[in-house]
Amino acid sequence: MAKPVKLKSIEDIALACGVSISTVSRALNNEPGISSETRRKILEIARQQNFTPKSRKRPLVRSQLDLLVVVPEEEELAVNPFLNVSELLGAINESFRTERKRVEIITVDRFARYLDTERPGCDGILFAYRGVEEPLREKLRELRIPHIFLSRSFADDNYVSCNGLKGTLHLVELLIGTGHRRIGYFGNEGNYSNADRFRGYRLALAEAGMSAPAGMVFPDGSRPESIAKAAEFFASNKCDAVACFNDFQAVALINEFASMGVRVPADVSVTGFDDSPLSRVSRPPVTTIALPTFEMAFLAARWLRDNILNRLDRALRIEVDGTLILRKSVGKRKP
Repeated sequence: MAKPVKLKSIEDIALACGVSISTVSRALNNEPGISSETRRKILEIARQQNFTPKSRKRPLVRSQLDLLVVVPEEEELAVNPFLNVSELLGAINESFRTERKRVEIITVDRFARYLDTERPGCDGILFAYRGVEEPLREKLRELRIPHIFLSRSFADDNYVSCNGLKGTLHLVELLIGTGHRRIGYFGNEGNYSNADRFRGYRLALAEAGMSAPAGMVFPDGSRPESIAKAAEFFASNKCDAVACFNDFQAVALINEFASMGVRVPADVSVTGFDDSPLSRVSRPPVTTIALPTFEMAFLAARWLRDNILNRLDRALRIEVDGTLILRKSVGKRKP
């Protein structure tokens, strides 16, 4: 009968347990961030092999960092490709330039199941353009896994976001400056960013001495069937411009206007927000706010790096300005 193979290194234990090297390191050093079942399995194998941190000649180090990136559902990105994943990964690589790492991308619907598995052993998590409910955030805090939200803000969590209020303020200022006076807002009440963008719309009007009557605000464009209703709403209220919550709604509205014989920008100007690929291929292309994805992701990933490697327990809650992108969906109105 063959003798069992002696496990001589942390890499051998990781392979035997089917987990990452950093997960083994955490278990042997009694660090948080892994499930009790995974910890028990690793410690049992280490005990059988007489392998403990004290028996090593040098302290354990993490030869590879495991990072998790949580993104929106594939169906959502297929319909509205506002997130440039390659740009996101480029910013992460730039932030962790000198460290060996493994980056795993999962969708938000898989994340809850991920935390319930035996191996929630990642070193840090970046949530890209998606939040999670409070019970899951509380579990993350209990596990003491460094995590940060990109383009989602919570009063008690860390985030880097785009300043939606200022972005919409600039868009509506542009519309006012080009002679528009009946400016509508096409909102998305189900999205957390809507409140800030709507405030930017109202602030721009107020600063120009203009009011925002209810007859120019269509509050929810999250459902496909709402596009036709919104187009009819803005046309019947004689709006000469519409500031849309995002590019997806702007493009859909432009197409619906075209089917009604309403010309953009000759009859009505339209703006979006996000600078998604849709905004560039629309006819006409959409004036919008470009999200500083690389800058936001770099700042978020740098915060993760500092917290993982240096255990810096500091808060990061900042908003980064977007960039106004002028295209042909906005025209000048005659006085």
